[in-house]
Amino acid sequence: MTDGVTDRDDAGQDVTERDEVTPEPEPEPAPEVRSKPVVRPERQRPVMPTAREAAAEIGDRPPPAVIRWGFYLIVAAVLISLFGAIYLMLNKETLVSNALEFDNGDRDLTREEVESSVTNGLWVFLVINVVFGVFQALFAYKAMEGQRRARMLVTIVTVMVVLFHFMLVPTLFGQLAGMISAIAAALLYMPASRTFYPPRQPLR
Repeated sequence: MTDGVTDRDDAGQDVTERDEVTPEPEPEPAPEVRSKPVVRPERQRPVMPTAREAAAEIGDRPPPAVIRWGFYLIVAAVLISLFGAIYLMLNKETLVSNALEFDNGDRDLTREEVESSVTNGLWVFLVINVVFGVFQALFAYKAMEGQRRARMLVTIVTVMVVLFHFMLVPTLFGQLAGMISAIAAALLYMPASRTFYPPRQPLR
């Protein structure tokens, strides 16, 4: 057909030639983005090594010179104190004579009684020196191996030794041993020896 006349399709229906406008699809709403809470990593506390771990780290590292000298001085002090106790026992008769002169007949003590008392006192004095010496030498040796607790123990025993020789039973050799022991214990706390010992364990 000519212009202005509608065309017919095969089914006999009128078809008008026009541009069909296709509606644009509505944009889909953007999904809500929920902000996740910021998870901050937990600050881990520094884990202190145990005494065994610290000792394993030290391994076969030789101790500083001040610690070795501290051990040698402790041994020297022990030997001096034992020598002093043995020296007194060898001069027991002199002590008995001095005790009789000091008594001056006030308590009517016989020589046998004074000698027995002096002998018992000397044996007690010797045993005390042996006990102190064993503990000092043992703890000093353990401290030389890097055990922090042994250093504390040898310090406590040294204080007891000093008090014993200067306040309870003052003797020349005992006081000399006490001074040497105090110097030896001080050497274990010198700055050069602090890095040798493991850190102190925190209380739980």
